[in-house]
Amino acid sequence: MRMLVIAGAMASAATLFGAGTAAAEPANYMAGDGLYMVGVDILPGIWEAPGTPDPAYGCDWRRLWKVEGDNTNMQNIIANNFTRLSPVRVEIKPTDVAFKTVNCGAWRMVQSPPPTGSFGF
Repeated sequence: MRMLVIAGAMASAATLFGAGTAAAEPANYMAGDGLYMVGVDILPGIWEAPGTPDPAYGCDWRRLWKVEGDNTNMQNIIANNFTRLSPVRVEIKPTDVAFKTVNCGAWRMVQSPPPTGSFGF
């Protein structure tokens, strides 16, 4: 009986250690302010947000190649913008590490514009 209990406990432990939580797929929607990891939290692509709801404050976004501290170090920022215009668009590239957004509203992925036809494309 004791051997059966030990075998059962080992089987249960193997099942627990072998079963990890399934990773969620990267999203094509950002609910609002935050730091989103590219390829983990969000997909790369062209994104659009409505912009700031209050013109007294601006929409601030940053494409980051490194996440560190409060993410204000310009050496870690690939591109950024502070704007009161709307809507706001940004292309997040697959090589970006993260995207930070403040006061821009909810972001959604949009389709790429069609080719312009210039240079034979």
